[in-house]
Amino acid sequence: MCAASPLPYLPQLSPSDLPCETGEVLPLAPSVVHLYFNERVDVVGRGIRVVGPSGRRVEGPAQLSGTTVSVQVAASEPGTYVVIWRVVATDTHPAQGTFTFSVGRPGRPPAGATVPSGRGGSQLGLALQMLARALHLLGYALSIGVFAFRQMVLVPLGLSASAHVERPVWRLIGAGVIALLLAEPFALMAQTVSLSGGAAAWFDLELVGGVLDSSFGRVLAQRFGAAVLLWGLVGAVRNAHVREIRTAWIVLLLGATVALVDGEAAHAVGTRPVWFGLVINTLHEAAMGLWVGVLLGLLGVWRLPEVTARHRELTTRVAKIAAVSLTVLITTGTVMALQHLTGLRDLIATGYGRTLTVKLGVLVAILLLAIAAVRAPLDRRPRWWAPEVAGLIIVITLAGLLVSVAPPQ
Repeated sequence: MCAASPLPYLPQLSPSDLPCETGEVLPLAPSVVHLYFNERVDVVGRGIRVVGPSGRRVEGPAQLSGTTVSVQVAASEPGTYVVIWRVVATDTHPAQGTFTFSVGRPGRPPAGATVPSGRGGSQLGLALQMLARALHLLGYALSIGVFAFRQMVLVPLGLSASAHVERPVWRLIGAGVIALLLAEPFALMAQTVSLSGGAAAWFDLELVGGVLDSSFGRVLAQRFGAAVLLWGLVGAVRNAHVREIRTAWIVLLLGATVALVDGEAAHAVGTRPVWFGLVINTLHEAAMGLWVGVLLGLLGVWRLPEVTARHRELTTRVAKIAAVSLTVLITTGTVMALQHLTGLRDLIATGYGRTLTVKLGVLVAILLLAIAAVRAPLDRRPRWWAPEVAGLIIVITLAGLLVSVAPPQ
């Protein structure tokens, strides 16, 4: 019995009936293969495939027991066997790998019985995951963030009574809802590609079904359902003025719920205690969405004749919201970094740390743009807000990458 030292947040493999080193030769055929993980996982499809020297599958159904996945094998042929495993971790991140063992004598592994090893899968899968998460975060900022701009800025100033002012705001919110809806099937494609290493996985119904039956599928259903509900609530606020305030608060509460659900698909569930990580992730995402949303909303209505005389009031309210959002963003981001980094060296030595470093650099540039906008004359501030929004979209994209790669701890 050999055991791999578990790394936090990353499922680790340890075959109990096999040697600690892959490729070893066994005098007797094993009857069972066990995979040990440091957290509960969901198997994808059959979970474990064992391919014999002749290319024939020799495994039975996978059995889950706590953090252990087991499968019986009929390794009656002499030669080399390939074990292929695919799982989805508690935080919905995909992980897969292969190892080999030989019975009696080593031989050539069966052709095609390999997949990319590690968490996140192939580079294509990682890129698709990043884009899917970035699309979701952008949709969150456009829908919930811009809606918050309407409720916290336009409504108190009485500007929401103008249909001309409302029109661009609702367009932005509608675009955000569409982005939220599109992000989920795109995320499903990214997950299946990550677990197979190729774009053809999208047509593998067994693999797609296994992914939907995992923790990822549950989060996907929650987010897609929330996006559909948001669509209906936004329509109710836009088309009916009866109890609009109550419905508006429900929309904002739904936005907080979506941010909380997103924590289930991020590294937040790897923190201890879990509830603390979920709260920090929720506040972080809500602050980022609010900052981006109020800026986009402000740019959307800035040049309208009905707004021209209220520019100073608008900028004062938006500045206060942005300042609070920035404070929450920095505080929660620092806490999250301390939870996942083992030291300053990780900022350079790990992919997670390098992504975080670039994100911090872009954030500093955004702060400089914000300071320049505050000091600029009122009529010239949009020249600084536009690159500020562009920088925030880059931050959102980097955030999508950050939650797609494994942290150091």
